[in-house]
Amino acid sequence: MENTIKEISRNAVVPLLNVSNNGPSQKMEFEINCSELEDYNHVDIRESEKHKELYKELKKLEGPCLYFFEITSQNLTSEIISKIKEYSATENSKAIPAIKKNVPESKVLYVGKVKRHFWGRLIQHLGFYKVNRTQGLQLFYWTKELGLNIKVTVFEFEPEMINLMEVLENQLAKELKPILGKHR
Repeated sequence: MENTIKEISRNAVVPLLNVSNNGPSQKMEFEINCSELEDYNHVDIRESEKHKELYKELKKLEGPCLYFFEITSQNLTSEIISKIKEYSATENSKAIPAIKKNVPESKVLYVGKVKRHFWGRLIQHLGFYKVNRTQGLQLFYWTKELGLNIKVTVFEFEPEMINLMEVLENQLAKELKPILGKHR
């Protein structure tokens, strides 16, 4: 059994060493002007003229990804938290990640990971996923009045990293101190 544990550990170290030496396999960044978000609850955002090219590029990110939403507008953490609480108190609100306790002013809204197909997770974060219990930022529902602008940064990793993404997510969250999400 000890040899099995050693082998499992060796297999986990190799992908981490590759990332340590080479970094992620690719990086993508794009902006979201939340004031301009339209309702895509009944229309496929991936096929819309306005977003077709972005989703064409996002579909190329097939492997495990680590991502974060960075606030580029002048919004304060307190006003963002207030709007999220206001939205969460509405009758038909969708699930939003937990608000951090004792969050200092932060320009990072959220840090997350996904095992594959980041584009699908983005649809959830925008608020256009049909299952209300599935957590996401739900940006469409609470950001318009704030004039919130966000830069999304996505790092894709080799498939061998799929089971190690949580380690990277937790460490990145400790570094960036996002307003939302449970990171241990």
